[in-house]
Amino acid sequence: MFAGMKSFLKDRKTYLSWDKGYYHLSSDGWQQGKLFHNEAQFAYGMTLVGLLTLRFKIVIYDFTLMDNHIHLLMSGSGAECVGAFDYFRMKISARLVQDGFPPLPEDYGFKLKPVTTPEQMRINFLYVDRNPMEKGISLPGGYPWGAAGLHYSKMHPYLHGVKALSLTKNKLEHMTGTRTPIPPHWEFHPELGLLPSSFVDNSLFERMFSSPKEYQTRLVKEYEAFVKLGRDMGETVEFSPREIQDILQQLITANFPGKTLHSLTNDDKARLCVLLSENYLLTTAQMAEALSLPEYLVKQFLSSKDYGKKKW
Repeated sequence: MFAGMKSFLKDRKTYLSWDKGYYHLSSDGWQQGKLFHNEAQFAYGMTLVGLLTLRFKIVIYDFTLMDNHIHLLMSGSGAECVGAFDYFRMKISARLVQDGFPPLPEDYGFKLKPVTTPEQMRINFLYVDRNPMEKGISLPGGYPWGAAGLHYSKMHPYLHGVKALSLTKNKLEHMTGTRTPIPPHWEFHPELGLLPSSFVDNSLFERMFSSPKEYQTRLVKEYEAFVKLGRDMGETVEFSPREIQDILQQLITANFPGKTLHSLTNDDKARLCVLLSENYLLTTAQMAEALSLPEYLVKQFLSSKDYGKKKW
């Protein structure tokens, strides 16, 4: 048994012992393939997420389906969360094979992280919703393959599909791939699959954010928190050049009051490099561009014993 599988099985054993609570499930990023290759597969994934709430004792508050990984923000026991992932993995792998693609690897796993405080919950909502925006695909509310479109949206009440009660039993079984009874109010869109409004509990989100403005502001400002959460989930957060400039300005304001980027000394910039590297995981190339420095000098700063948080 290779190392990846051993780690996967060890994590599963730990997750199975956890009591009921709030959790963030993030599947592995499959670098050699995709979970979803086309809109039909994404739509199937949307329906499958809804089915998890019927087959397992979980509640889903937010989710995002990316082409090679998924995020689910939910409540339930550790065992129910593991069962939900196993079912999702089995069904997605079968769909891939059916459509002529390779199945998921045997060690395709996931991270399950407890969410224990309201502030953690807010950051997790923001992190899940940021995925398509961070990848440059779409704004969160405009991305169809997730629940962000429900968040303070004035449009989602006008988005409808065909209700389950209008469909025959055979049609529902064909659409869902299961004989599990479907709630009559659930709505299936011809292109988007099962609409998130059918099964996502959006009330928790509205308790976490007092207004659309708070949600939108925090969505683009919680840089360090996003990096910390990404690190916990085994992921990296990608920042645009504009976001890096915003991070840099925040650090300058906090650590060098009254100074501008152009008035910083090389010693000041060296200390900023340490913060940008440790707290935001920026590359030396990103730091060099943001600070208008040669990359070799940034590397020297980071390897020097003269700089670091303890020296401040």
